Amino acid sequence: MTKKMDMNEAKAQSQEFLSKGIATSEKVVDGMIEVNAAMFKGGETIVKKMYDNYVDNVAATFDGMKALNKSSDMGEFFKTATSNAAAATERVSDQTKGMAELSSKVLRETAEVGRNAFTKSFQMSA
Repeated sequence: MTKKMDMNEAKAQSQEFLSKGIATSEKVVDGMIEVNAAMFKGGETIVKKMYDNYVDNVAATFDGMKALNKSSDMGEFFKTATSNAAAATERVSDQTKGMAELSSKVLRETAEVGRNAFTKSFQMSA
């Protein structure tokens, strides 16, 4: 009879262990879903900014071409071309700085989501 109680006790302990493991696994998976969602959201934010930069650059290029087309002589053409090149360099420099800042912000936000998810998962398993 002592053996039977030990078997029942072992069964109960196994069930408790498995229940805790399942609950912890669920929390880990929930955390992974949160992190993946944050990564996708951050990726969408960066890609949208890249697309906006692309549209701005195409528009500026066409405006620059229109200005070149209006040039009446080589001196004016050269002056306009130089101005266009300087403006393009400044615009790309500003866009690069903006992308670096945005990427850094997205990385910090995504890392924070990951840290919170890991912390929640770890607290559940302790």
